[in-house]
Amino acid sequence: MTASIQVLHVDDEPEFAELAADFLRRADDRFDVVTETSAEAGMEVLDRRDIDCIVSDHDMPGMNGIEFLEAIREENPDLPFILFTGKGSEAVASKAVSAGVTDYLQKETGTDHYTLLANRIENAVERYRSERAVERQKRRLETLVSNLPGIVYRCSNDPEWPMEDVEGECEQLTGYSAAAIEAGDIVWGTDVVHEDDQAKVWNEVQHAIDQNEPFECTYRITTADGETKWIWERGRGVEATNGEVEAIEGFITDITESKRRERRFEAIFNNTYQFTGLIDPDGRIVEVNEAALSFAGIDRDEAVGTPLWEGAWFESNERASETVREAVETARRGELFREEFTIQGEDEVAVVDFSIRPITDEDGDVTMLVPEGRNVTELKERERTLQRNENRFEAIFNDPNLLVGLLDTDGTVRDVNDTSLEYLDADRDDVLGRPFWDTPWWTDDQRDDVRAWVDAAADGKYVEYDATHSTDDGAPITVEGNFRPVTGADGEVTRIVVSATDVTERKRRERELKRRNERFDEFASFVSHDLQSPVSAVKGRLELALDTGDLDHVEKAVDAIDRVDELRADLVNTLRTGEIVSATEQVGVEPAMHAVWSAIDPPNAASFRVPTECTVEADPDAFQRMLENLVGNSIEHGGDAVDIRVGPRDEGFYYEDDGPGIDPEHRTRVFTPGYSTKEGEEGIGMGMASIRQIVLAHGWEISIEDAQRLDGVRFELRTDS
Repeated sequence: MTASIQVLHVDDEPEFAELAADFLRRADDRFDVVTETSAEAGMEVLDRRDIDCIVSDHDMPGMNGIEFLEAIREENPDLPFILFTGKGSEAVASKAVSAGVTDYLQKETGTDHYTLLANRIENAVERYRSERAVERQKRRLETLVSNLPGIVYRCSNDPEWPMEDVEGECEQLTGYSAAAIEAGDIVWGTDVVHEDDQAKVWNEVQHAIDQNEPFECTYRITTADGETKWIWERGRGVEATNGEVEAIEGFITDITESKRRERRFEAIFNNTYQFTGLIDPDGRIVEVNEAALSFAGIDRDEAVGTPLWEGAWFESNERASETVREAVETARRGELFREEFTIQGEDEVAVVDFSIRPITDEDGDVTMLVPEGRNVTELKERERTLQRNENRFEAIFNDPNLLVGLLDTDGTVRDVNDTSLEYLDADRDDVLGRPFWDTPWWTDDQRDDVRAWVDAAADGKYVEYDATHSTDDGAPITVEGNFRPVTGADGEVTRIVVSATDVTERKRRERELKRRNERFDEFASFVSHDLQSPVSAVKGRLELALDTGDLDHVEKAVDAIDRVDELRADLVNTLRTGEIVSATEQVGVEPAMHAVWSAIDPPNAASFRVPTECTVEADPDAFQRMLENLVGNSIEHGGDAVDIRVGPRDEGFYYEDDGPGIDPEHRTRVFTPGYSTKEGEEGIGMGMASIRQIVLAHGWEISIEDAQRLDGVRFELRTDS
């Protein structure tokens, strides 16, 4: 014992008290002695100081030694109290013992009794302190046991584990009272330990005892109400004097909730596609989940204990390995690290969203690191695809040649491009938020169609359409467009993109081309018809030449062939230029009629008259073809002696003959291709249609009237219309 000993010495003789204090200090330098001359003063010292032992005289004024002892025992039953008196008697000694005195010693002459007093004080204080330490330990143990979440036990080393002593929360844990288990009414080894775990528990405990080591085991118990709980037990064998284990002592606690958390952790840790694990602050792998192992194609034993940056995932990517090393350093400082990079798997390379998160204790010290890697390869590809689509959409949306809008599936306009607004001279506020069919692009008779197109696109259908819009100045434009459904990752339509192209000019060109092709078709028919006259002339003249031997007929046949060649050249030019009428000039009608007369070789009795001053602005070749058809028509209907008159009139010229004329009821139809006024020849007349084509190609107008100078028909041509 090395601690100082605080002694209170009370004696009504101050000189004796100080003398005794000096002897005690010389006997043992650990003694710290305080002297007082009355019990009342001694009580005051106890209120101020911690005292290890009281030495008191008996005969003192006021409160004597026995009364002082009794007062002390009321407050402190165990504090050492030695009655050190000069007047000893059995009566005093008896009262002192009854009052709880620690020791009784009489004063004697000499110094030996001071040495004896010092020994008695030392022994009493040592015993007092030991008892107090035991009491404190007992109280702590009782407090510990009463507050432990489980039980402390002692049992025999037997497969049934008969319990000798059970302390703690026995009933809360098992549903059985400690008394029932201690009495053997409930047998721990068979009634409490789960039947599937009984052999396991026995084997694990016996193995630890054989190794002379404490044991730990986890197993299931069945409670009084049939509930299964998980418990953790730690204990050791207690040996008898012969070295045999005579008992088991240990502690049992409920870990059912911990097991549930463990299973949840296991489910989260291993039943996920995310790579995760645990590493110590130095970066060595402590645990790794199945997803990460499977990706790398390695076993757990190959990974655990290895620095993370040396793992199989980073072998082929030196940059990634170095990044992971830096990540560990960052995380061990208590900071979260996160970055994307590629890692190597057994069969593939993946882009991962990698992070390391520090785990700290209650003092804020990093105790563990949690690395995680989320495979974002497909996500990155989808992002790239989305970005490409967005770029394409942006390019389409901003194409100045397209009208583009973005709609909700219910047809609400979310955005339109500038080109669309320019056609209306409108602002976005005029159209955004409105149903597409109610926007100014559409007329009332178009709205139902537009609504149907939107509904079809919302159902996932690709819809093509063509329509006519009106610009802000009322000019019509023709568009061709489509409604394209845009789907999300789940395949559901989320938006509709409507786009259209202004095809007004193209449609105009198509119509013009169609009209031109139709004119070409007509022109080919007309040229074929127009060739009949000179070809007939050639045939007739050659037959006459053969019959008569007159070479004049051959010359006229050659002239007719020249006319055929002119018509051929005219046809080639028309097909090349696309124009039925080429360059115009002032053409004399009289020489043109002579050329016609020569080309078609009319009967000798036929005649015509044209004032020499009669001229017209026309394509000479086309004008001659027109006259050939007019003359041919006159001869065909008026006979061999037909008489023809051509002359000027206001805004143009006229052509009339003395033939049978044309009934008013036929005059509106004679210019139709294939129409003929001859009975039984419906559908072969082309000459009048050819005349009308040439007239229209010049931009003229033609009408049929009764002849004014002769008795037949009169054609009036207005060239200045």
